Amino acid sequence: MEELEKIEVPIPESKIKKIVKRLWKFTKRFFLVFGISIIAYFFFAYVLSRITVEGKNEKNATIEIWLMKSGVHTDFVVPVKTKIKDWSTEFPYENTNAKDTTTPLIAIGWGDKNFYMNTPTWADLTFKTVISAMAGLGSSSIHATYYYNILSDRPVISLKLSENQYRKLVKYIEGSLYRNKLNQAIFIQPRWKAVMGQNDAYYEARNNYSIFTTCNSWINNGLKAADKKACLWTPFAGGIFYQYGK
Repeated sequence: MEELEKIEVPIPESKIKKIVKRLWKFTKRFFLVFGISIIAYFFFAYVLSRITVEGKNEKNATIEIWLMKSGVHTDFVVPVKTKIKDWSTEFPYENTNAKDTTTPLIAIGWGDKNFYMNTPTWADLTFKTVISAMAGLGSSSIHATYYYNILSDRPVISLKLSENQYRKLVKYIEGSLYRNKLNQAIFIQPRWKAVMGQNDAYYEARNNYSIFTTCNSWINNGLKAADKKACLWTPFAGGIFYQYGK
């Protein structure tokens, strides 16, 4: 038998117009919802960051800590050694390149692991990394950096904590870490050497970074845990520094 010839039936022009019209309608709705979502996000970020969660000024507040802002990121800066906590046992000097045991301060921050590990500079930031971080699809890590003194080239807030408040902050930071079977913080060896300086190292952390749970909201929650003044919620450093008049 002879094979039947395939006859291509053209799609009616009216049907094509309907498909295009539906796609255009969907596109408009998508960008409308997307735009409203962005506006709502920044609106609530601003409003909720201006609502104060009152803290306590306890007696005998003799332990000084700092909030240090680096670009869009905020770190806790604390003494390496107090009678309450020796951070060098949690984040060993041996894990840093310099292995300098004379540094008296340590900056501790939380953030998106993929961003920390794969973005040595802003020029290395990829669309995939941004989307993953915004959507909360990736894991997180703690970045611990040893310092000789407080840096003077960026905004800094000084806070005084009582021993009780500092214990609560220590517990909060410790609770953010994943640990191995020996109860040790899990050191991460970066693939890109450029993400490490001489006095810093990275460790596996709990929870996922997202537009709702950022490095700054982690700091803000730490302030709440330590019974210090904080925002109701903030994804940005500006909210925290606003609460302290900076």
